[in-house]
Amino acid sequence: MTTIKPLTDEQRNAFPVLRAWLASVTFPLGIAESLKERARQPKSGSLPADMTVRVEISPPSRPPPLLDTSMLKMPEPVPLYFFTLRSGDEDQAQSPSDFLDQDTHVIFFIHGGGNITGHPTHTRFINLFAQILRSVASHSHGENGTRTVKSKWVVIAPSYRLATVPENAFPAALQDLVAAYDYVLGKGYNASNIVVAGDSAGGNHAIVLTHLILHSDRPPPRAVVAIAPVAIQIPKLNEDDKVRLRADIVSVAASEKMGWAYIGDSGVAPTDPLVSAASLTFTAAWPRTLILVGTVDQLISASRELARRITAAGALVELVEYEERPHGWWVLPSVFPEELQDTVGRVARFVLEPKSASARPTKAKL
Repeated sequence: MTTIKPLTDEQRNAFPVLRAWLASVTFPLGIAESLKERARQPKSGSLPADMTVRVEISPPSRPPPLLDTSMLKMPEPVPLYFFTLRSGDEDQAQSPSDFLDQDTHVIFFIHGGGNITGHPTHTRFINLFAQILRSVASHSHGENGTRTVKSKWVVIAPSYRLATVPENAFPAALQDLVAAYDYVLGKGYNASNIVVAGDSAGGNHAIVLTHLILHSDRPPPRAVVAIAPVAIQIPKLNEDDKVRLRADIVSVAASEKMGWAYIGDSGVAPTDPLVSAASLTFTAAWPRTLILVGTVDQLISASRELARRITAAGALVELVEYEERPHGWWVLPSVFPEELQDTVGRVARFVLEPKSASARPTKAKL
C-alpha cells in the first residue's frame, strides 16, 4: 500500500475553484474540426525540450465485426501523433526509422475530454505523455544507472473524431481508433509490444477498442491502462455516488450532456457494451489491465465494476484507488503533483512488467 500525504488545505480549497471553472466551460457542440485542424502541430513552446513529435495520417480501415454496419459513419483519415524523448546525446529529433524495430514498445494513448473535447496537442496531454515517457526511462535503469531495459518507447496518440456534431457520434470514434490501431500494426510495430491506454472517456475507448480487437482477426495488445475510465455513459447514481458527486469537480449534468452527445442518434442504449465498457463480458484471454481512479470520482463504481468483471473472467487486473482525489487529478499537476508522479510511476512499472506478471487490487493512500 503506497502512502503519500493526505489532501492539503490548498488542494481542498482548489476543489470549488476547479468546479466553478469547469462549470463555466462552453461545450463546442455544433462545430466539427477539419482533418487539417485535427492534424495541427503543437503550439509553439508547448513541447518540452526533451520531447519530439511527428504527425502521420492513417487511412480508414475495415471495421471490426462487432460494429453494426448499419450504424457506421462515413470513414475518414485519422491523424496520429508520435511522441518520443530525445536521446541523451543528441540535440536533434530521432528519425522515424529509429522507432521502427522489434524492440520498440508503444503506448497507444487515447485522450479524454468527454468525447467532445481534447486533442493530443493540448498541453495537459503533452505534459502527461512526457511524464510517462520519462518515468518509463527512469524505471528502465538499475540502481547504478545502467539501462536494464533496452527497448525504445513511443507514445502514439490518435486524434479521433469528437462527437460535437451528429455525424461524429457513436461509433465514429471507434472506427477511427480501429483504423489507427491497424495503421500502427501496418507500420511494423509488434502487437505484443503495444499497450492500449486512455484517460476518462479515452479510458472507456481503450477498453472497448481492446474488446473489438479481441473479437476480430487483429492481434491483441499486451496490456491495457485505463485512468478513471468513463465506463458508464449515463450513470444511475446510488447514495454513495451522490455523496461523491458533491466532492467531485465534474457535475453530473456535464457528464450526461457529454454522454448523450457521444451516443447521438445511434439508437443504442447507454448501457450498450460498446458504449459503456462496464457492461462488457470479459474472458480469461483479456490482457493484463491497470485501472486508476479517485475515490471521490462520481464514476468510481464503473472502475470497480470493470475490475470485478475482469477478475471474475479469470484475467489479471490491478485497481488503484486514490483517496479523496477527484476526476482529472492526472492532468492537474499544479494541484496534484505527487498524485501525478505516483500515477506515471505506476504506469511505467506496469508497462515494463512481463506479460505474465500478476496484478492485484491496490488502494493508494494519498
